[in-house]
Amino acid sequence: MKKILFSLLSIVALGSFSSCLINPSTASENKNIDDSLLINFKPQIDSSEVTMVAVGDNLYDWYMLEAGKTGDNSFNFDDNYNNIKKYLTLGDFAVINQETPLGGDEGYLGSEVEEKYIHSKNRWGAYHGYSNFNSPDAVGNAIVKAGFNVVTMATNHVLDHGFKALENSVKFWEQYPEIPLIGIHKDKESADNITILSKNNIKIAILNYTYGVNCGNDLTKYPYSVDILNKEKIKTDVAKAKEMADFVVVFAHWGTEYLLTTSESQKKYTQIFLDAEVDVVVGTHPHIIEPIEWVTKSNGHKMLVYYSLGNFISMFKDVKCQIEGMAYLKFYKDNNSKYIKEGTIIPLVNHWNYDAKAYGGRTNFTVFALQDYTQDIAKQHGCLHYKGGVGFSSEYMNQLANQMWNGFVKKVEW
Repeated sequence: MKKILFSLLSIVALGSFSSCLINPSTASENKNIDDSLLINFKPQIDSSEVTMVAVGDNLYDWYMLEAGKTGDNSFNFDDNYNNIKKYLTLGDFAVINQETPLGGDEGYLGSEVEEKYIHSKNRWGAYHGYSNFNSPDAVGNAIVKAGFNVVTMATNHVLDHGFKALENSVKFWEQYPEIPLIGIHKDKESADNITILSKNNIKIAILNYTYGVNCGNDLTKYPYSVDILNKEKIKTDVAKAKEMADFVVVFAHWGTEYLLTTSESQKKYTQIFLDAEVDVVVGTHPHIIEPIEWVTKSNGHKMLVYYSLGNFISMFKDVKCQIEGMAYLKFYKDNNSKYIKEGTIIPLVNHWNYDAKAYGGRTNFTVFALQDYTQDIAKQHGCLHYKGGVGFSSEYMNQLANQMWNGFVKKVEW
């Protein structure tokens, strides 16, 4: 596996700022380092390109918890990512949208959410699937081991168990200071930061917004906790980001579930992003894939929009929910110009098996690149045991990918 080396800028976007170089072997020992300072984890040899891959919603539901259960209140999901690991090495930065909060196993059994939706009969302890999600830390550990090094979490489910679960999610990612967490915040100060990824003297600002949250009481109490789609906030954030970075990439949790075409809301915010001169928009939330297109501002500025990558790992039964995408981006910069050299997509397939003996009948959750997904593997997909999976095949997955992403599909030559 190619070693992924990068540096991270997490800079307070207010007034002047200073910088500090930190050696990764001693960073954890220096208790006086401000997180808002420039962090270089390893020096890089100058080059002219940086690559990024990004996937959709990492969405852990009830039967997925069961499949990963290793004992009382213990879980392991590492194997779920075995079939996709090598594709993550294509990106200097590998981004995942963690749909569900990593809320921890303390403080929830007596919560209002618990009493309303789950009561005392939960075989997974404090962890929940639909419709009020709470995932074990083992989910986060697994995606780190898989090779992801950037995490977005501004989603409609991130406050399903209130601010405390969001706060625990932030604390979990603080164990991995080399991995930036985008879109959620435990305090007002961190909410004012703009995160900049940096490699090869190329700086990429990352922003993340959701259309809203399902459980909004704590958002009223802690309005800084989740970055919400808002025209004025977008204009302010993007303007600050453009002062710091060469490129601005927005991850937007938006759109209408199960809709293969774009919604009016997506069109509205696409225009807002274009007016602000964002470079790339990567969409999640609809659970299925949506089109990709370049849009152009009147002054000639071009913006690439992936309206929806679909899910990543999930347990959905519907045939259209099994096809998904990995955005592949190549950013170029030299002394004279900077531009997106490549913006394509690697089609993926969400796969799981049916097992009548397993709790809920669904198990062995994983993701394949579509180019590796043979018909023999497809015949084993568990969705074929359900009405919603009628017509599933590797041929149909290829047909849908080409129909939706004609001209953008990338085949990887290893």
